[in-house]
Amino acid sequence: VEGRVAIVEQKTSDHAAALDDLAERITELGNAVDSGTGVKPGDLQEATKEIEGVRREAREAMCAAKDVEQYGRRNNIRIRGLSLDEGVSCRTAVKNFVGTKLQTEITEEDIEIAHILPSQPSDTTAATSRRDGPPAIIVKFRSREVRDAVLKKRRALKGTRYTVVEDLTALNSKTLTRVSRDPNVASAWTWNGKVIALLKTGDKITVRPFQSFLCFGLRVNIQNEF
Repeated sequence: VEGRVAIVEQKTSDHAAALDDLAERITELGNAVDSGTGVKPGDLQEATKEIEGVRREAREAMCAAKDVEQYGRRNNIRIRGLSLDEGVSCRTAVKNFVGTKLQTEITEEDIEIAHILPSQPSDTTAATSRRDGPPAIIVKFRSREVRDAVLKKRRALKGTRYTVVEDLTALNSKTLTRVSRDPNVASAWTWNGKVIALLKTGDKITVRPFQSFLCFGLRVNIQNEF
């Protein structure tokens, strides 16, 4: 997985460099057209089409990298609102929390890793957490089945200070945020790394990063993640 991520990230970097080169070329062509030095407006249009093509390829590469990274997080969840008592380990706290709040019995052996996530201002997940609440805890289970069993009980936390969410990549997290804020969306959530939206029309759709709602028949232009 790490090898595949590295390859896709390199492709994304190459596309970003190509975009920079093309952007500089368009600027030069635009200046040349304005100064009347013999450059035709068609040259500028051709360069614009080229940069759009590279941008599309770059986004596809970013989505591919996101899919690989999200797959690597398939056994993970994040718990918000859970305070740790002194002398109690994260694994023990998570086990007790799942048993009492989610009514799901697990053992500490079901948990491979559990630790507190450091809060960073640039972290989308941290920014959306409660300001005065305890930091989020990331949990990696040893099996997908246990993780899914825990996630399926998260509705029991509605109205409490606790939330249980999937461990999303930065790109998926930004996609979920923009979809949730759209006026056409009644609610939005994720399952297995896919962003799902329930529209106010009653339709349920799966939204990919950079995807506009225009493709779903809604005359709304949602801003891209980047």
